[in-house]
Amino acid sequence: MQDLPDDFVDNTDPPTVPSTMQEEEEKKVDEAENTPDVEKAVVTPYDAIQASDNNYDAEPRKKSCWSDERGNLKVVNLVVRNPCKIFWLIIALVVALTFVLNIAVFRTAENGNPFTLPGNEFDLMDVRSIQYDSMRLASDKVRGDRVDMGMEGKTTLKQSEVEAIQYWVFEASTPSGLFGDEQSIEGMKDAYDIFLNDPGYEDYCLYNYPRNLSLVTENTTVECTAPLTPLLMYYASYWDPEAVAEVIEELKDPAKIEALNKIGVCANPQVFCPPEIVETFTPEEVFFAFSFGLKVQNITSTWDMKGDLIDNITQATELASYMVLVDVFAGVVDFGFDQTFSVANPASQYSRGILFWGGPYTNRNTSGLSEEEAKEVRKADDDQLKNYILENYLEKMDKQSDPETHATLNSYYFMTAIIGDVILDIVTQDGLLALFSFAFVFCWIRLNTGSWFLAFVGFFEIFFSIPVAWFLFTVVFQIKYFSTLNTLALFIVAAIGADDIFIFMDAYKQSQYHLDILTDLETRMSWVYRRTGTAMAITSATTCAAFLCTLITPLSSIQSFGIFAACVILIDYVLVMSLFCTAVVIYHDRYESRAKCGCCCPCGVQTPSVTENAKAAIEANNGEEMKRDRVSEFFRTKVSSFVQKPLNRLVLAVVFLSWVGVSIWQATKIEPTKENEQFLDENHPLQKSISILDKEFPTANDDIGMKVYYAWGLGLVDRTGVNRLLEPDNFGVPTFESNFDFNDQCQVELLSFSDRLKTDPKYRGLIKRKNGVGQVYSFIEELAAFNVYGNLNNCTEVKKGDWRNAAWQVDTADLPEMMPKFLEQKTCFADDGETVASRYSKEVGWDGATLRYAAISAESDKLDPFGRDSEFLTRQEYDQFILLAEEADELVSVHCSGSVVMTDLDEKFVFMNNQSIYVQTAIQSAILGVCIAFVVLLVSTRVFHIALFASLSITCVLISVVGTMVMMGWYLGSIESILIGIIAGFSVDYVVHLAYAYEIASGDTYERITEAFGDLGISVFNGMITSVVASIPLFFCQLQFFAKFGTFLCLTIAFSWIFANFGFMSLLAQLKIPLKEKGRGCRL
Repeated sequence: MQDLPDDFVDNTDPPTVPSTMQEEEEKKVDEAENTPDVEKAVVTPYDAIQASDNNYDAEPRKKSCWSDERGNLKVVNLVVRNPCKIFWLIIALVVALTFVLNIAVFRTAENGNPFTLPGNEFDLMDVRSIQYDSMRLASDKVRGDRVDMGMEGKTTLKQSEVEAIQYWVFEASTPSGLFGDEQSIEGMKDAYDIFLNDPGYEDYCLYNYPRNLSLVTENTTVECTAPLTPLLMYYASYWDPEAVAEVIEELKDPAKIEALNKIGVCANPQVFCPPEIVETFTPEEVFFAFSFGLKVQNITSTWDMKGDLIDNITQATELASYMVLVDVFAGVVDFGFDQTFSVANPASQYSRGILFWGGPYTNRNTSGLSEEEAKEVRKADDDQLKNYILENYLEKMDKQSDPETHATLNSYYFMTAIIGDVILDIVTQDGLLALFSFAFVFCWIRLNTGSWFLAFVGFFEIFFSIPVAWFLFTVVFQIKYFSTLNTLALFIVAAIGADDIFIFMDAYKQSQYHLDILTDLETRMSWVYRRTGTAMAITSATTCAAFLCTLITPLSSIQSFGIFAACVILIDYVLVMSLFCTAVVIYHDRYESRAKCGCCCPCGVQTPSVTENAKAAIEANNGEEMKRDRVSEFFRTKVSSFVQKPLNRLVLAVVFLSWVGVSIWQATKIEPTKENEQFLDENHPLQKSISILDKEFPTANDDIGMKVYYAWGLGLVDRTGVNRLLEPDNFGVPTFESNFDFNDQCQVELLSFSDRLKTDPKYRGLIKRKNGVGQVYSFIEELAAFNVYGNLNNCTEVKKGDWRNAAWQVDTADLPEMMPKFLEQKTCFADDGETVASRYSKEVGWDGATLRYAAISAESDKLDPFGRDSEFLTRQEYDQFILLAEEADELVSVHCSGSVVMTDLDEKFVFMNNQSIYVQTAIQSAILGVCIAFVVLLVSTRVFHIALFASLSITCVLISVVGTMVMMGWYLGSIESILIGIIAGFSVDYVVHLAYAYEIASGDTYERITEAFGDLGISVFNGMITSVVASIPLFFCQLQFFAKFGTFLCLTIAFSWIFANFGFMSLLAQLKIPLKEKGRGCRL
């Protein structure tokens, strides 16, 4: 052991201070506290250094299990004596844990995807989620039973099923609209001609097979299904202007339109109409409806897009404007015109069309295939279609979508087959932007540490905090639910990890100015370790606790994110205090005074050491002030003196109070979003097409509405033992009502209920109409016809309802023999050859032996299965469907036994509740986060006013961020609610660091402020710069979640820094509340 320096002072036992000297010192402190501000506006750096040194000497360390006889930490001694061994040991351990993670998670993940797929995210105990899973799991259960019995296989003709759809969306650039001139119409036709003029398209289009498939042979000529677009009318194979003019003239009479809408679907002889409705019509009204309908049918029968552009496009547009007024004709034209299109405004600024792609690409029999095998077959078809489109059409589609292609319109496309590749490209581009953020973090660390070695090690520990925390999260805690939200932890640790590195490195640099701790490197690093370890432990604990506040939400994805983020912060702290600390020792020994880099092996230990040189430099200056870096001096002198001046504090108080007042006013105006939440940037072509489809068109006959199910025979799902964090795929066990009875009267009431939904005018606006009939999926109607006729070949008879005059009720004893044949039939209520089993896949609860449940569904007029609607809109519709469920309960349940289960299977109703949870969680997590920060600060500092003022600073940050979000036009959607909930976790670091630095400093208020700014001002500033600049590239992300997260991160960090430096510190300077000496109990 080396000899101790002559001037070394053994602090094992505390020195005894005479009482008179102690009284004199206390008197000086009291006088200092009462000195006018002007007299002590600035504390010199030398005074602050001496204060800090005296504070260090005043706390001698006794030997303990943690400290040696000199008060140095034993763990630090071990690191100082064996830095390279410990460094490589930690590196090896981190790499080993990452390797184990790869084996335990990535290699066992489905398709290599470790993330839990989004979807089915809800409060497990909410009534909506219970009914949703009751229906969903029961449907999956009975289908699985049929698969096990080999009853799900079928023969599918080539290109007879819809494989994919492609939307073309058009936006006019002229006031006359898209159908006001030939140039615009021809421009839209060009989009479809990309495919229709290509001979290869016939090998991938949806075939329009005849209904009677028994007539189809190898020699049968089958054409492609025509696109769904208004251009069918403008490019009709035959156009009779006189006949069209006659129809338009009759429709100009409002009385005739009223008569047609009164009779509605009952004018169609192929549709059943209840007798009580038919009796209200006069013979004249019926005759007019039939004859007029025939005229319209003759005109529309030649709308096939096989002719040239008609001569009189104005007449065609006028005809469409009148046809949309008649319920039974609106479906022919309403799909392609926007919601402002009318007789008074026959100029549609937007239009849309659908192209249908078919599959499979050979005649296929899936009998005998397992569900996994059938899925692989479907995937092969999907890949074949996608590759064909990418190779043959994508370039032409992009050319059509180029704004320079057409002067009078803009074109956008949306295609299900390639949407995954489009999203992947967007994610890749956004990922490259994120790389700029991480590159800046690395460069800033390099700039501030002055070492490539430390920069690489620092970035290594930041990056590998993720896999090590993931190991802790998944392997140790056994949490299997890994949310896509967890990717945000990478940005979080980049900000907080860099901040911890700056704190540690700046403390190391500052230690060279303290003579008494330059005895040797062990003493110096023990001081650094204690000083930074405690400060970062407080901030890390507060941040972890704030993220764990997300556990109050019932949503598993947010819970998973909160736990994982807390794990990442914990591991980052551990790695900074172990790996980076060891790297600093290596840096000290080998690189600090050398202009070279590399691994630690070839470079020898420097002699004399940097610590010895620093000590010698101070001694050579006879204790005079050592030159420090300019930024540290700026905070120690300029910023500190700025805060200490009363006039400056008055100005800051006015500014802060005014701003907080405005922010509170704005924050109170925040409201939940009332529109579909955008997935991408509003100017991205894909998002523009989605927004136009969502906002600019009415609900047309050919639109797909969200199906709402009313089911009898289902019990509520059994959630016993369900914990989605541990078992993401376990939602519970479906149950069935043992007393469900599909008796004759039950069937009668089910049919009566479906008839009411189809024809009762009071459900108009709630249930979607197609050609005047409610879109209802009632298998009982076709089952009854099948029971009477033995097949469904004659759809006219099935729809007309003559079978109702026979004994149509099905004997339940006949179901085992009847149901397999019935499910194989082609349904009469779909035009694409869909089977009964496919159309009623959720409504028929047949498990192969028993009818476990029966359901009727209806399409919503306002909600569709795509996107995420606002809570406001969804709740309006949900409340109406609840009232309808109560009616259904009264009519049907008494005969079928058991209560009705009402739900959708598109997660709209559960997401509606999620939106409410987001708002509650945002408020609760924010408040709880502030409270936790207060408790942690109070426990760690034992100073009530410091904890209170720091919590007040965090509250101001919270209010400022929310207020700014409102000023920027943000609404409270799912993204915004999640971000608000984690504000406390992001905003604690800076104020906690300054609060701790102030608390451990010595002297009066101003001396403590000077010391706090001198010690941590630069560290906090570097942390702020790193986070703010790193967030800027995220502003340009196309994915809205990351774009908004970047804005949120920038706002939170900026406000946190401002309120911590100029709000919190000014408040301390203004009130000058004295602190008791440490070690005297509670310092309130």
